[in-house]
Amino acid sequence: MSASRKLKFGFLGLLFLAVGLVVSANLWKSNLITQLIKVPKNAQLQDVDLMAVRHDILSHHFIKDAVVERDLPATLKVTVKERNPLAIINSSEILYLDEDGVVLPHSISKQLFDLPVLTGMPEGMALTPGTMIKHPDIREALQILADSKLVSKDLYHLISEVRLRNGGDIVLYAAEWGVPIIFGRGEIASKLVRLEAFWNSAVRERGSDNLQYVDLRYDDQVVVRWNKKQS
Repeated sequence: MSASRKLKFGFLGLLFLAVGLVVSANLWKSNLITQLIKVPKNAQLQDVDLMAVRHDILSHHFIKDAVVERDLPATLKVTVKERNPLAIINSSEILYLDEDGVVLPHSISKQLFDLPVLTGMPEGMALTPGTMIKHPDIREALQILADSKLVSKDLYHLISEVRLRNGGDIVLYAAEWGVPIIFGRGEIASKLVRLEAFWNSAVRERGSDNLQYVDLRYDDQVVVRWNKKQS
């Protein structure tokens, strides 16, 4: 899903008419926004409550933010920022979390996402779409994933699983050979930078299949264990 979309709705006389998208969008998305905008058919542009329209749009869990403006003489302009899935929740059904910890249902567009899986979720956690999860373990796991994207897309896609351990050290698993990466807690940015540098140099040279584990819990260093034949 793209970060934002703009839609314009025209008012002709006293009739409320949708006149289309400013930028292209999937049909279900444009239809969704149209359904969320509850403006009476007899409304005139100057009488539309912009805050009420924004509130209605934000009621949907896929929408992160919305800006509603009057575009004179006869247009209501809506700019929408969508929530983007960051991780898959290991649950009985397919659910996603975005970087804010908001639970998202299986994508309406049926698009497949190559996303890391979040495992070790606390028992009894409410996973209702639209709910924002504030559990500290989950928030830190999402921060790791969000920051890994900022470091590089390759680093983000290197992470196939984030394992929570009930307040203990967070463990990542690499997409390559499932190598465990003991991440620990805190100092997220510096650890990710060290991990990327190590992976792009030592691991690319010696092969991830020869790597037993990576430990990032020590200051300014990467502790690793290779298979014996590589020692």
